[in-house]
Amino acid sequence: MPASAATAAHPVISLRGVTKRYAIWDDPADRLFALVKRMWRGGAGANGSPVPDGAKDRDGCRMFTAVRDVSLDVLPGECLGIIGRNGAGKSTLLQMIAGTMQPTAGSVRVKGRVAALLELGSGFNPDFTGRENILLNASILGLTKAGIAAKYDSIVAYSGIEEFIDRPVRTYSSGMVVRLAFAVCVHVDADIVIIDEALAVGDARFQFKCHATLDQMIKDGRTIIFVSHDTNAVKRMCNTALLLERGEVLARGSPNDVTNLYTKLITSPHGVEAIRDDIAALAAAPAADRTPPAARAGATDALGSSISRADSGATVLLTDERAHKQISDKEYAYGGELGQIAAVVMSDENGRPRLSFIAGSRIRVAITCTATAAIPDPIYALTLKDVHGQEIFGTNTYFQGQTPPPVPAGGRVEVVFNLQLNVLPGVYFVSLGWVRLVNAEVVVIHRRYDVIRFDVMPRDKSFGIADCPMEIRVRPLGGQGE
Repeated sequence: MPASAATAAHPVISLRGVTKRYAIWDDPADRLFALVKRMWRGGAGANGSPVPDGAKDRDGCRMFTAVRDVSLDVLPGECLGIIGRNGAGKSTLLQMIAGTMQPTAGSVRVKGRVAALLELGSGFNPDFTGRENILLNASILGLTKAGIAAKYDSIVAYSGIEEFIDRPVRTYSSGMVVRLAFAVCVHVDADIVIIDEALAVGDARFQFKCHATLDQMIKDGRTIIFVSHDTNAVKRMCNTALLLERGEVLARGSPNDVTNLYTKLITSPHGVEAIRDDIAALAAAPAADRTPPAARAGATDALGSSISRADSGATVLLTDERAHKQISDKEYAYGGELGQIAAVVMSDENGRPRLSFIAGSRIRVAITCTATAAIPDPIYALTLKDVHGQEIFGTNTYFQGQTPPPVPAGGRVEVVFNLQLNVLPGVYFVSLGWVRLVNAEVVVIHRRYDVIRFDVMPRDKSFGIADCPMEIRVRPLGGQGE
């Protein structure tokens, strides 16, 4: 469904008054006796009326409410982030949406095929091989035998565990299980994808690939519900967010507003009372923008175009560079017929090759380019991305106002990017490009995406995504008694 039509569509997920309560027995034998009592009463339920959490009903069980009176609509193409402390009810809510758990009260309506990655190894038989679990899970998620056969090779390739595919899943590491589960989840052509914290287990390159795949699914108009404690990921991916606390929805709004409430909630000793006024202010504010990210991306592109409207070449270069969305955990390269980026070396400012740096360090990325054909007006580009695929920094010789000399056929040239890593600790990737502009169109000589993975180590305990050199000065001011 086109993103522009998404907001006018009916919800694909609709919850009304959804509640989930559990009975907790002090002695398992009491549960059997309660069943006998109910049979003696002619099948009447244990609870004539709901009892408070922690209190015992007339059969002797204590009640616990995991989700309380949740009403929620999710639109086609929407990416909803759900955040909350451990035990807030996030997983229970997702299970009811996915249909693997029934609510105690209320209704859940879901339109379309759902693929859910709810917890590590969920739905996998540990004694089955990876191959057998693919066949089982894909069929459960609605693929026909012909559909599974058509997608099987792609699922295995995406997971990256080909050599282990005929081994029992119980021999897999947690990361391998997530790789296989996510690969199945994204290959079943689901209308709704539900992800519950599972991506935190995978390695950096696989997380990069997963986030890029989810980005593409959002652009394709799929609906995604995403639970994560990574508030940066929620803010980057989602267009609306939900804060749960003890089974109740405290707030729904823009990811930035809701994650701010969450941060205040988990750091305050006063709990929910600390954010009561903030919740009221958010509720009184205009409704959050629920435009699917794909549509908002268009607005962002328009903003970029207006910024560089006076320079059509810059606009074309920027649009072309962003057209590719990496969905592989390996280097992705194309072009190469007219010339190649033949060698890449990352080093410190003294020229010593390395792939680990302290935040704030100066680094060098040196590339050697060889031309097969003559390359007039070459443009050399570098982009840094984080593990979620978010662009951290990107530039090229054109943007820098440089006009490198032409490269003759058979010629070789070294290009050195000197930059300061003003980013905080994390895993990052380098992408490189060699292009030229011909009549306002980009001609790719060679592009190498995600060619280098490197680590940035902490310099101090600062937080965020950018490393902004700062000096803090404190001086006493005159006051009483002086």
